[in-house]
Amino acid sequence: MRILICYPHGLGDCVLLTPVLRDYFHTTGKKMAVATMERFRSAMFFDHNPYVEQIFYTKDAWNDFHDADFGFRSVVQHCHNLASKHGYTHVVFPRHKMVIEKIHSNYAELGMRHVINPTTEIYTTRADVDAAEKIIKQCVGDNQFGFVHTTTGVPRKDLPEGYGRKWLKKYRNLDHVIEVDKDFGSLEYPITTQFEILRRSTAVCVPDSVFYHACGAMHKPVDFVYFARGKEIYDRVKPLHQVLQNIRLTLDEI
Repeated sequence: MRILICYPHGLGDCVLLTPVLRDYFHTTGKKMAVATMERFRSAMFFDHNPYVEQIFYTKDAWNDFHDADFGFRSVVQHCHNLASKHGYTHVVFPRHKMVIEKIHSNYAELGMRHVINPTTEIYTTRADVDAAEKIIKQCVGDNQFGFVHTTTGVPRKDLPEGYGRKWLKKYRNLDHVIEVDKDFGSLEYPITTQFEILRRSTAVCVPDSVFYHACGAMHKPVDFVYFARGKEIYDRVKPLHQVLQNIRLTLDEI
């Protein structure tokens, strides 16, 4: 059996897919293919994952169609066409409709009854490290710095403009900050390079975004993460391995 996972979800959800990719391989000895959104091609999130056999790209079911339900049906059909063309016998589509943690949902959709190891992972390269260190040097020199992400692409999830910098100054006494799409362009570098900038930061202030999930995968403490959409969303996307995170459902005074 060869499986293609149809996964037209955000980059944060892609982090949540990594445990089942790894555990399926260790259980069966087989890698799976993943179809992710075309707009994430430059992010190169799955490119270095050793448990992914092949990467395909699809349209965005939410934004590239007049109706999301029609969009998902179209994307799934496209994935079936890809599977037929490339010799995959099964297409699995975790739509995340189940009211359980998304990590559990991914296992359930693959017919795996138990989560073997819920630890999420990211995979970066030496080139990512070199590029990250160059960006850091240009932005803050040799100073300690905080990492800030403000705008997620989903306005209701975002931090207010300037909030992260002010929070890190007040609560972590950091004068130097590297902020996504302020100090470097998020579309100019693979997301894996951005993870290496994040890894080297002294403190982190982010909304519910891929960088929050990357911290969990790196076992990096999160000083402040804002879940504007509430505890119900947090409970579905939270890491299932032990991590240190300051989860906030409301904004602190600054």
